[in-house]
Amino acid sequence: MMFISVVMAVYNGEKYIEEAIQSILNQTYPQFELIIINDGSMDRTREILDAIPDNRVKIVHAETNQGAAASLNLGIAHASGDWIAIHDADDISEPTRLEEQASYLLSHPESIGVGSLISGRIGNEVVINNSEVEYYNQMLEKEQIYKNRLFMCYLCHGSVMFSKKAFYDAGRYNPKYKISYDYDLWLRMFEISPIEKIPKVLYHYRLREDSLGKQNTDGTISELMTISSIHIYNKLIRKKRKQPALTVVGSKKGCLFFKKHVGKKFKKLNYVYVRTRKDYRKIRSLNKRGRIQAAVVLNNRVSNAVYHRLIRKGVYWKRKLFKIWNYKY
Repeated sequence: MMFISVVMAVYNGEKYIEEAIQSILNQTYPQFELIIINDGSMDRTREILDAIPDNRVKIVHAETNQGAAASLNLGIAHASGDWIAIHDADDISEPTRLEEQASYLLSHPESIGVGSLISGRIGNEVVINNSEVEYYNQMLEKEQIYKNRLFMCYLCHGSVMFSKKAFYDAGRYNPKYKISYDYDLWLRMFEISPIEKIPKVLYHYRLREDSLGKQNTDGTISELMTISSIHIYNKLIRKKRKQPALTVVGSKKGCLFFKKHVGKKFKKLNYVYVRTRKDYRKIRSLNKRGRIQAAVVLNNRVSNAVYHRLIRKGVYWKRKLFKIWNYKY
């Protein structure tokens, strides 16, 4: 029987933290610990945590707020288990979550992790027909996961259990990302092996309009763009002898958004504005002149058509063009 370390980071979580903790303490699986990092909370969170009498719970209080990624790294550093189950401080796990995920991993020894389907929660109401819930409940085969990894994050972060070894092999959470740190980690872990899901709701995800991601849409999308683009650059073109250039393909507004929010992360960028489907010729022309080593295509109707027209021409273009998420342009 595997030993599981459940890791939870919390900042000002007094409203839901007790319910979240109780959902772990009520697990049917016996071999676990719960590590909670109090990330400099200024409400009653510290008082609530210090009152927990269960010896399965380990509390670490940080005096200043470091962010979720740094807190999760700290929690995993304290973990005794070889398997890490993430749990957000305002969500709820089904009582059989750990048991069913452990069973899956024991029966799939090649796997480095597993998630689950989720339901949404608004207050005490369970929500199923919600676009965010439906997005996280997509079921993909391993090949699809890897193929679409640069375009979508199909895992609900708190629903995932993963190998501690794979986590460290992938390089841990990157604290410079404040919103999409989970997506950045998944991209690096997917290079080891894609993470699949148990086709059952084992996790209840809090739908909150005051979440950091929803309050800062520009920040969320620019982080996603940055993460995808850096991954492409690092894994696919960095090893070339000359300083490689990344080409950005999209509408003028989309490219300007990318330039403003992401462009400073790269030493050399080329931009190609596409207005009609025929603009695929611009990309072919630049490629013939040796100007395109790899290109990110900002998802919208026109750039998608350009992307698919070139991709249909064979493997050569599949190695050069990578569609990533766009904001609204």
